[in-house]
Amino acid sequence: MLLAGCASVNTAHTPPDGSTEKNAIVQATQRALARQGRKHLVLVVPYLKVHNGWAWIQVNPQSADGKQHYESQSGLLHEKATNKWTLLEWMPVEEGTDYTKYFKNLKAKYPLAPGDIFPQ
Repeated sequence: MLLAGCASVNTAHTPPDGSTEKNAIVQATQRALARQGRKHLVLVVPYLKVHNGWAWIQVNPQSADGKQHYESQSGLLHEKATNKWTLLEWMPVEEGTDYTKYFKNLKAKYPLAPGDIFPQ
């Protein structure tokens, strides 16, 4: 059993719904959206991978009543020593973005971010 527990620490994982870890990451993402003036949103999370204090999240924001749906956003987060997650940057959503190049540059900018958190 100990080996199974250790293995999960050394690979990307998706925190379960309602977990402290997932809630902290989603709250950090909500704070980043609020700084853009996008407040009072419910975030549907179709993709979240976490590994050693780094996370990649994709969110589909919508209004609290679920009637308004907004453009999907993805971003890189890092957990600081204070156990507080911070969104480091949003992935560009402009049409024509070269995502292969984007992820290559992102990995160069944040070399400590584990590659297994990013979408394949």
